[in-house]
Formats: sequence, structure tokens, C-alpha cells
Amino acid sequence: MSFEPENRLEKAMLLAASQESARPEFYRLLLESELTVLGELGESMSLETVANGGRQFHPVFTSEKRLRQFVPQPMPSFRMQGRVLFASTRGASFVLNPGAELGKTLEPEEIAYLLDQPHQPSFVVAQPKVFPTKLVKALCVLFTSRSLIKAAHLAYIAQEGVDKIAHPLIGLEAESDVPRLIHEIQAVAAEALPGTPVDVVYLSPDGPLNPLQNHLLSIAPFYKRTLTLN
Repeated sequence: MSFEPENRLEKAMLLAASQESARPEFYRLLLESELTVLGELGESMSLETVANGGRQFHPVFTSEKRLRQFVPQPMPSFRMQGRVLFASTRGASFVLNPGAELGKTLEPEEIAYLLDQPHQPSFVVAQPKVFPTKLVKALCVLFTSRSLIKAAHLAYIAQEGVDKIAHPLIGLEAESDVPRLIHEIQAVAAEALPGTPVDVVYLSPDGPLNPLQNHLLSIAPFYKRTLTLN
């Protein structure tokens, strides 16, 4: 097989193809990694489809290289964490890396099973030694123009065994879980802190909240929506 891995997810996928014991790590990374998706982000997601065996699947890719192998010409695409993508499209069928040497179909039942498994990674969470003022100011400008966001909290997080250094985590109190917000936040972060990943988690008032979400809520917000009276 001539499949040369481009990242940790693809390395895990290659191992999982021949080693059953490697499959849990592949599925974990599939949910935690950013995937490249053919389609557009607006008020809702619009995903491209491909036909396979008389059925329709949404194509998704483990790297930009796999996308370009499948579609050489420019087409609208975006990147999104696997867990967020699949949770936002429950019931849909996906095909991972169509046209590549190594790919996989992802059926709705399989995706639902993965999403419903207990998700309890080990994290180290702390406040930053140097406050990311540029990032926070840029996000406040964005949030002011997005009426759905009620408040935002900031911490730094590192997943044990995965991250060498901690990176920003934004906790959003919002009126709805809008996938486009994550895309916009990451675009702003890429300008303010180039090369630094920024994670986003929604803090639903309806709960239940996990310990990480409760911790974020205990931190004073760096942004809070101002209510105006007409």
C-alpha cells in the first residue's frame, strides 16, 4: 500500500487497517481531530454527496492532501472537529477519504455508537501565565456582532499524552450550538495567535455539564453580552 500518513490520525488509520488493537485509538482520533469536509458553512452546514453502491454519502477527509487527490480543482470546503461534525449531522452517512488508497465508510449506527461512548479524556486545565490579550480582544469584537452568544470564558488546556503545551479553550454560553461559530472563532484565532490551536466547548444551560464545563463556568467571563432596553 502506498498510503503515506500526513498526520497522527492517518497513522492511526493505517495501523487500524491491519491491527484490531489499534482501532480504538483510530476512532478516538477520528472524533478529536479536525477533518476536511466538502461543503459550505452558513447558518447551517451544506455538505456535498457522492454515490457509492447506489447510496449517497458525505465525503470527508483526513487531510487536505486526501481532498486534493479526490477533487483536484478548487471546491468549497471547511475544517471541523470530527465530534462536532458527526454530532451535528446525526443520521447521515459518510465516506472517509474517497478515492484514496485507504478509506472507510461511516454508517449512521457506527457514528452514533462512537458519539454515545463515555468521553472522559484526561486534561490539565489552568489559567495562562501570559494572558492572550490580542486573542481576547479579537473574540470580543466577533462576539459583539453575534447575538446568540451570552458569555465566554477562557482557560488553557492540555490533553495528557497528546498535547506538549497547553492551548486556549473557549467556553461559550450561547443560545444554540451553531457550527459556524466554531469556524469563525478558529478563523479569528488563526489571525491573533498563528499556529496555536484553539478549542471551543458549548456550556448549555440545560445541562448536564461535565467537570470541564463546570470548571469553565466557574471562571469569570472575559465577554458578557450587554442587554439594552428599547
